[in-house]
Parts: sequence; C-alpha cells; structure tokens
Amino acid sequence: MNDLLSLFSTLNELSRKAGAIAKRYYNSPAQFEVEHKADDSPVTKADREIEAFLRDELTKRFPDHSIYGEEYGETTKPSAYRWIIDPIDGTKSFVMRTPLFGTMIALERDGELLLGSIYLPIQDQHLIGSAETGTFLNGTPCSVSNTTTLSQAKVILTDPMTLLESDAVATVCRNARLVRAHGDCYGYFLVATGRADVMIEPGALAYYDVAPMPPILRGAGGVFSTLKGDLDFASGQGLAANPQLHAEILQLLNS
Repeated sequence: MNDLLSLFSTLNELSRKAGAIAKRYYNSPAQFEVEHKADDSPVTKADREIEAFLRDELTKRFPDHSIYGEEYGETTKPSAYRWIIDPIDGTKSFVMRTPLFGTMIALERDGELLLGSIYLPIQDQHLIGSAETGTFLNGTPCSVSNTTTLSQAKVILTDPMTLLESDAVATVCRNARLVRAHGDCYGYFLVATGRADVMIEPGALAYYDVAPMPPILRGAGGVFSTLKGDLDFASGQGLAANPQLHAEILQLLNS
C-alpha cells in the first residue's frame, strides 16, 4: 500500500462497473423505486446494489481492510486502512434523472484520508487523486483554476436555498462573477478540473459525502475544508477552491 498509483487501475475498474449498475437503473424506469430513510433522504435499489458490489470486491482484494459505507455501515478489520463508500452521491439528482451524480470511494490510513475517487457514470468521467500522486481525469493530470479573485470566480452551490438561509454565503455569491447550482460531487469535480473556481456546501454533509475531496483537491493543487477552514467532518460543511480564493472566501464567510 506504499504506492497509491497501484490502486488507480483497481478503482477505475470498480468505479466503472459500479457505474454500469447505476446506468442500468437510470435507464430503466420500471426498476426505479425510491424509498426514504429516517432522515428523509432518498435511497434506491441502485444505491444498495452498488454499495454491496463495491464492498464485496474490496473485501476480496483487501480482506484485512475495514469498510464504511452509506447504506450498510461499517465492517471493522484489524488493518490501519479503511475504505469509505458513497454508492451514489447525489441520489436526489439520480432520482430526478439529472446526470450529475457519481460513485465515490476514498481510502484512509489511521484516519488520514489518502486517496479519493469520483466516477460520473453518465459522462464516463473518472477523477482520482492524492497529494502524493496528483489528480487525474480519465488518466490525464488536472488541476484547479488559477483565478485569484472572487470577482472573477465561478461559484458552485449544491442548493440555491442556501442563499436564503446564509447571509455569509449570499455575500460570497454577490461578489462572484458567476453562480450556478450543480451540486454534490459534481461541483467538486468542476473545481478539481479547473472548470469552476469554488464549491460551497454549508451543511448536512456526512463523512462519506466528503471523504474523497481532501486528497483529490490536494492532488489538483487546491484546498478542501469546512467553512471555518478546518477539517472537522462532523460540521457537515464543504468548501473547495484554489489556495488564493479559499483564503479570500474564508475571510468573507467568517468576518
């Protein structure tokens, strides 16, 4: 496990196979049933089938590694390594047939996030990276933008309702060049590939929603944190940008 690059082909294979499951459901309305969990968030058969597939494959390949997933919780093993799975990040988009959802996998060692993977099955785009290896989109190195001022920045939000609920986020958006609500893992994908400059999620995120982001952003030359600037994942927040914009936005959010 010393060479993270050796895991790229494995995660690419598993992500694409998971994506094939998602596309089968996405294209078959007759199979599409939506349930709601205790927190009222949606879940589908596709979420559960994808996670079961990934858990089974990761267990076969790394039998001593722990696994934590959104749908089936944690399986604890003695290794220092743990896989984090979000089978469909953006289930609400998936349910609406909006093609901006993805399968996310992360690897941590002793609680430190090492490697992140986001696969967008409808676009067939695989983003994978770490601070050690750099970040790659379908095998090609990618990086965050070099936009240095918020006035020239393209900002992404998951939910436009945020603008009604947070004066601080509204202030950031008023000072930006462009604001769009694409959301979920797709927003971070846009920032890590330099297509957007900032992604903001003020709350309601779980650990599996953000676990791939720190390594992917670091590998792309960017920064991921909470809206306070730390990595307190219990906060349920996410902010991604290049270092210059990240610092400017933190100052606005916390002034």
